[in-house]
Amino acid sequence: MKDNESKILIADDDETFALATTDLLRREGYECYSAPDAMTVIETLKSVKFDLLVSDINMPGNNDLELIKKLKVIAEGLPIILITGSPQSDTLIQSLKPPVTTCLNKPLDFEELLTHIRSSLEK
Repeated sequence: MKDNESKILIADDDETFALATTDLLRREGYECYSAPDAMTVIETLKSVKFDLLVSDINMPGNNDLELIKKLKVIAEGLPIILITGSPQSDTLIQSLKPPVTTCLNKPLDFEELLTHIRSSLEK
């Protein structure tokens, strides 16, 4: 396990994806939590300080990227990596503004995700 104290929140309603991703990131030394919907993300962020959010665009409570808009108030400055299984150009263009650092398409290549995580945490 690598020395890394960064806390990452994985938000995705696909439980298999969320569990697999948190497990892989824990093996890389990250402290990871998961949340199945936007409401859980918000509640979790109120009680725990995270260094990064990796969030699915299409999940309960995130219509029109509402979660991202709320995070600007709840967790100002928290970098966000968005992921999606169904990219939509207008959503992607709208989302690629700080604090969003990148948007990746599913299925994810873990090494690519890891590269973006490291880059987001360095900023």
